[in-house]
Amino acid sequence: MQITFVNFKTRAISSVAEARAAMNGAWKNKEMHSYRQASRLLEEAQAGTCRQSMAFEAFVKAARDQDMVISGQPSKGLSLLDELASSIYDQDRQPPYSV
Repeated sequence: MQITFVNFKTRAISSVAEARAAMNGAWKNKEMHSYRQASRLLEEAQAGTCRQSMAFEAFVKAARDQDMVISGQPSKGLSLLDELASSIYDQDRQPPYSV
């Protein structure tokens, strides 16, 4: 996803680490509940005590609450990577062949 900060700088965010770094950018309101919750969950995700997907969704919500989201669509490269990972996962879940 791509966000724009109050100072009009834009940034592409595709991971928890990038989202955590973006929390230090110029936000409209760093006291907003969704911002504080996203910050806490991102820290917990990096520490391994929270699911990364949950922390990233909290980040997306915080960015949407402050009208920062430019594009919520993943890049073509990320979409291809997701498809590849999904196909590998599906192959791993196939039942073993019997002889």
